[in-house]
Amino acid sequence: MKKMYIIVIALAALFSTYNCHAQNFDLNTLQTLESTRTPGMNQAMSNVSFSAYIVSPIVPISMLSVGLLTSNTDLSVAGAQVGAGLLLSFATTYVTKKIVERPRPYISYPDNLNPLEYETSYSFPSGHTSTAFATATSLSLQFRKWYITIPAFIWAGTVAYSRMYLGVHYPSDVIVGILVGVASSYLTYKIQQWLTPNVQVPLTIKL
Repeated sequence: MKKMYIIVIALAALFSTYNCHAQNFDLNTLQTLESTRTPGMNQAMSNVSFSAYIVSPIVPISMLSVGLLTSNTDLSVAGAQVGAGLLLSFATTYVTKKIVERPRPYISYPDNLNPLEYETSYSFPSGHTSTAFATATSLSLQFRKWYITIPAFIWAGTVAYSRMYLGVHYPSDVIVGILVGVASSYLTYKIQQWLTPNVQVPLTIKL
């Protein structure tokens, strides 16, 4: 818990040093992405964005369920770690949003940006992004197979891109969201190793 607060304070300090040049980069990037929109991509990016809060909880629930049903302790522990990484990521993101209180891009620049979706929470950092990257990072640490790691990070990266494409997050929101997700999963993974040193890592999968 202490480490989480340190992460939150560090993120708030990072944001406080955010200068106008970076802000211009954020705005220019979102305006550039707006110019690339098409009806087909609009729907696709909306679906990908929505998937973050569907896929992420399904992963640990499935791992825990299968592990318990098959008496596979390694898989159950791994599923618990994935879930813990998600919870830590969510908590860190939530607290940081409350501390920083950064408005959404379309609120700060109503005359410059046209979002495809609207959110009621604060902007910094991106919760969808942190959630997706927490999931991808945990899977890559637990399985370490290219056919899991590569698709997981491609999906997470697409979620991050979709948040900017839809106009609901600045690039800086997304970058910090990535850091939060990766750090949360790595920290909980190290805790898992400390608490359960006998658990087999990486997990084996037979295709």
